[in-house]
Amino acid sequence: MARVQTPPILSQIRVARSHSELTGALRALKDDVIGHVQRKEKWVEQGILEYLVKNLQSSKSPVTRNGDDSRNPHGQPRPLTDGERVRLLSLDLIAIFANGGPSFFAPLEAADAIPAVLSHISPADNQPQVVLEALQALNDMADAALLGRAGGDDVSTLSNLLFKPAHLASINRILASTSPLMVVQKQKNLVARLISRLCRDSHHQNLLASHGTLNALAMRLASFVVLRGEVIPGAEVPAFHDGLADALQHRAPPGAKLGLVLEAISTIIADSRFRAGMLVYSPAMMAVFPNIHFPHHSRAFKSAWSALEVSNLCTSRFLHSSAMECLLPPVPITQPKVLSAQITQFPPLGYSPSNEELESRAATPQTRFFGESSGEVENDNAESPLIPWLIHLTRSTEGLERVMAASVLASLYKAGFAVPEREIAIGVLVVPLLCQLIKDDKPVPVSSQKSHFVDPVTAENWAIQERTPAVLARLVSDSDHLQQAAVDCGALKVIPKLLKDAYEPLPVQNAPRPWLPTPDRADGQEEGLPTCRLGPPGQLPIAAHKVKMRESMLKLVAGLGALKEEYRKALATEDVLPFVVESLTASPTRPRSSKEKTKGDKNTQVDRPAENSPYGTNPNTVIIAACHAVRVLSRSVSNLRTVLEDHGVAMPVFRLLKHPVAEVQIAACGVICNLVLNCSPLREPLLEAGVLKVLCEHAQSENPGLRLNAMWALKALVEGADTHLKKQALEELGPGTLVRLILDDTEDAALIARAQLQDQGDDDMEVETSEDDATIPGTQSILRAVSVRVQRAERKLAALRDAELNPGRKARNDDLAIQEQGLNFIRNLISLPSTPGEMVDHIFNEIGQDRLFEILASKFRVKVLHPFGRKSATGPDSRVLYPQAKVIEAVVYVLVNIAASVPRHRQLVISQTELLKLLSAQITSRDTDVRRALCHLLGNLGERDSDTDESGGAQRADELKRLGFLAKLAEMEMGDTDLDVRERAKAAAWKIKHPAT
Repeated sequence: MARVQTPPILSQIRVARSHSELTGALRALKDDVIGHVQRKEKWVEQGILEYLVKNLQSSKSPVTRNGDDSRNPHGQPRPLTDGERVRLLSLDLIAIFANGGPSFFAPLEAADAIPAVLSHISPADNQPQVVLEALQALNDMADAALLGRAGGDDVSTLSNLLFKPAHLASINRILASTSPLMVVQKQKNLVARLISRLCRDSHHQNLLASHGTLNALAMRLASFVVLRGEVIPGAEVPAFHDGLADALQHRAPPGAKLGLVLEAISTIIADSRFRAGMLVYSPAMMAVFPNIHFPHHSRAFKSAWSALEVSNLCTSRFLHSSAMECLLPPVPITQPKVLSAQITQFPPLGYSPSNEELESRAATPQTRFFGESSGEVENDNAESPLIPWLIHLTRSTEGLERVMAASVLASLYKAGFAVPEREIAIGVLVVPLLCQLIKDDKPVPVSSQKSHFVDPVTAENWAIQERTPAVLARLVSDSDHLQQAAVDCGALKVIPKLLKDAYEPLPVQNAPRPWLPTPDRADGQEEGLPTCRLGPPGQLPIAAHKVKMRESMLKLVAGLGALKEEYRKALATEDVLPFVVESLTASPTRPRSSKEKTKGDKNTQVDRPAENSPYGTNPNTVIIAACHAVRVLSRSVSNLRTVLEDHGVAMPVFRLLKHPVAEVQIAACGVICNLVLNCSPLREPLLEAGVLKVLCEHAQSENPGLRLNAMWALKALVEGADTHLKKQALEELGPGTLVRLILDDTEDAALIARAQLQDQGDDDMEVETSEDDATIPGTQSILRAVSVRVQRAERKLAALRDAELNPGRKARNDDLAIQEQGLNFIRNLISLPSTPGEMVDHIFNEIGQDRLFEILASKFRVKVLHPFGRKSATGPDSRVLYPQAKVIEAVVYVLVNIAASVPRHRQLVISQTELLKLLSAQITSRDTDVRRALCHLLGNLGERDSDTDESGGAQRADELKRLGFLAKLAEMEMGDTDLDVRERAKAAAWKIKHPAT
């Protein structure tokens, strides 16, 4: 083949004296490199990327509105100028180079291609075709970054540059555009795809939510509701009265893709009640899905429902009944309802109805889907019709749209926005569909096994396979009913096969490089400028697909085994555990059964493969998912004593305690909590490996999540341990550290820091303060309507935001959780089977007797926190903190164990008059566990010291009577709502009444 003559083209680009000359050279370059990776590599080595970026940094084009230039009465974009053609070709070429694979991302980044491309996504400053090409280039760079090997560093670089306020404003403008032009619809699709692929952490999710992107996507979703003719009938009436008329959307135009919108929304709202609430209470959703009262609906449909039994929910005839059956208000499952209403076309929303017309519609109910509607809001606290609509959407769509509709539904369901009765509907209507998608096994085309290029059909099939198990796992993790539904649909049976497929070795992990007549040239590539040197080869798409399948299936293992022992046993088999164990390491080998593993493999570091292992590399997300799976499986004592020990899970988890990433350490500590229990045979190997020292180090970490899980694991480690190990644990941790963990409140520091920042006029803090009182994004102009419904939604969102994002509240919650585990650590230290009283005396000597009792008493007192430097104890930043039930329960059980040791310790507790008075106030606590613990404590204090000495017990009984405990026990014995508490109160009262018996 003739050698390609590239230098003349490069010379033309360098010396071009006009836009037309430069355009011709760029077109020649495009013809030369498109579809030819080897030529792309040569051009990168010659430094072409710097010239492409320079073209983008040249003079800007005239300002134009996206697809609606004011000089064009037809709304069509004006023709491209010569300068815009240059920029368009340069963007196109950057996209072509990025499309060459992950190795091209490094030189593109070094050439500052990302900021240059981002400067062209603003529809206010760029011609629509230029914006589209810039978004395509960003998508291609995202695809290259996602296949990189640098632990997600490339993706973080791209997402950190993209998700900034200025660029989010451009994204929102694109999403909110009403232009019907196909070029604008393509822009919206690419924006949604970018969000779903690059929004990877809570920081970016909160940015997209707080800067209006989630609201813009909700508007986009509402346009599909209109397109499908599924707006709640009469919705325009409450929308008008609530000031939400502007939020009613036009129908989605041709070219819009529902699946991409759902995927972007699902990415943003994942794992957050606040962001899920922002979707439910967005103006667009409230406008198309108000809770409208239908007074005659029960009479119209009751007879049709009464003939059905609950079992009919599982029949295919029911599953394919009227398309909008799920939009009926939820009713008890004992009275299921069938829909057979007339379906009519909803009037178009492309106009603004007059007041008279709206009033007429309100007075004349319309029939559509539901029956007769009064147009009145029925209940602002009721479930949003968005929930049943998503169920219906899951059933009426296919492919990736179905999966993403279920994903959004899962987020809203887990966030608590569905009524309890929806669990039945989800188990019948959604879970079987997801299980069927998981079972559908489509073969991988041969062409996709050794190439960076994957055809769209295969890419969509892979996306469905990767996402569906994770969506199902989120749905079922906390629900007995949904787990049962998934098991009945065969979810347990398909897990081994898919895990095995995910670990099928690949002959190569990277695309084979083309043959070169001078093979030593690859070594020379390490020399020269970063902009002229290719980066690491990255992964093949099929290798990345297998890694994502591992993560998703491990999440499903954890979700299905979360509650029931029988499912945990079914999952902990030779067909599953070898793959779970190999997922605990970044460099997996061939998964081996327990019989293939030697004792040395279980207790020592095994040799790991080289970089190009046929089993690939597990990123941190897979390792964390594997930790969660092992944690769930280790809740079974039977599994701990058999299969988990046989497969040697202890050492891989222990090594993860020293992982450089905190999130992995936190997940590993969570597993250790179960592995070091007294009943676990893995406890001794872990102690020999030094787990105690590592946990004590993590208990002093600055990361609150790591401190919490480390203390949880230490609490489990000393439970039932001998006195020597308990003393060793306290010495390693340090009495001073333990006191800080159970006493210090880091929220004080958080409030002080916040007040100081406000006093300094910190701009970011001012924004945060204003957002604390924020309304629904996009509703500022709506507030004039003073709608009760909108105000209630705003209050709910404000409460959700404060609970989730308020730094002081978050610090306080972290403190309380750590304090609880620190107190439980003390509780287990002084519990049996150690010598009675020995560990209590040891704690008193190490911490101080008076100091310990003062700390315990402090947990019962009301505390007022206010910023440093404020004279008044009250104010907008001050908070009143009341005793917390879980911490109180932990304190009481510490006292229970002190009172259970020796007589002098019981006498010591009874002498703490102030502490007992504080305890007396808690005996009427609304928390059942607190009341039960107090009954246990009073019973211990009423115990006789010995058969010969009755005076101590009588003295303590008299003191308890004087403090009013006997009277309160009598009240609990007669009127407590919990049977166990009543029985314990009865036993404690009897001991106090008969101290000499």
